[in-house]
Amino acid sequence: MQSVLTMATQSEKINKLDKEVAIIKKDIDIIKSNHLVHLDLKLRSVEKVLWTVGILVFSNLLILLRDILL
Repeated sequence: MQSVLTMATQSEKINKLDKEVAIIKKDIDIIKSNHLVHLDLKLRSVEKVLWTVGILVFSNLLILLRDILL
């Protein structure tokens, strides 16, 4: 009798773990397909801003050097 109950509880635990694994797989799929795309877009916009600021700083440095030398 004891082993039958133990097998039943083990079966329930296995079923519960299977459900949890399925939920985790679904969450990973959502992250891969949706969130990573949005993060990539945000990162690209930040890169554009950084390049713009870098070019502006470099151009101001060139203007400063021109004024100093002339």
